[in-house]
Amino acid sequence: MRKIWQIALAAVLGLTLVACSGGEANSQSGDATRGAQSQSETVPTAQGEEGSFEETPAPAEGSPEAIIEQIEKDFADTQQGLLDAQTTLFAEVGDTYDGYVANVQAVQDWYSLAVSETEGLSARTLENARQYYRSVVSTVDHGDRDALEDAMDDLYDLIYDDAFEGYYDAIYDEGFEVMYDQYYDGVLADAYDTVPYDEWYDTKSDEYDVWYDGRSDVYDAWYDGRSDIYDEWFDVNSAFYSGDFDINEILRIEE
Repeated sequence: MRKIWQIALAAVLGLTLVACSGGEANSQSGDATRGAQSQSETVPTAQGEEGSFEETPAPAEGSPEAIIEQIEKDFADTQQGLLDAQTTLFAEVGDTYDGYVANVQAVQDWYSLAVSETEGLSARTLENARQYYRSVVSTVDHGDRDALEDAMDDLYDLIYDDAFEGYYDAIYDEGFEVMYDQYYDGVLADAYDTVPYDEWYDTKSDEYDVWYDGRSDVYDAWYDGRSDIYDEWFDVNSAFYSGDFDINEILRIEE
């Protein structure tokens, strides 16, 4: 399922790309935030037909260990999907000013994609963490305080710390830095002596603005998602310590 999703991500970006020799292509960016539930989205194909693909992984289920593995895989797959889409973008746009101008919408679409994927990942992780707590309640002896603490520590260490930090490093930090180096500080900076100044300045300024906005929005989505995980983790951990194991009641979730 994830292979199909990654191919579709590349296709969405690919549709916005046009050859440097000329030509136009109409595209629509799939910016909608992915929900926590599995759903299909219709996207245009290269031939202009419509095709659907399973965009969202199924909610995590199983033992606490299995749910942790599914959350980790979701982080890894989302991260790799964005980096693969970035690689495709670089190959298609090329390293010339004309190539950038002809495909500027595709560049902007990657920023939008990074935002929507980060928002979707954060939403899914919150729901999957709730499934994790329910699984802990179902499988761990409520009287075994050490086992309960170990289970809660696992989610904190492996997801709140490791998974979120790894995503931050790969996408917010390195992914956007590579985009900055490739276009703002690369292709566009190199065009200073070959493009009329006013055009060059406007193009370079616009690129910085969309890059900055996209990076800021990714940070907000990442930070909010991580904060939500911590807040609910803290509430559940405190409730377990007090002998309360009703997850819906602890988190005020309406059934």
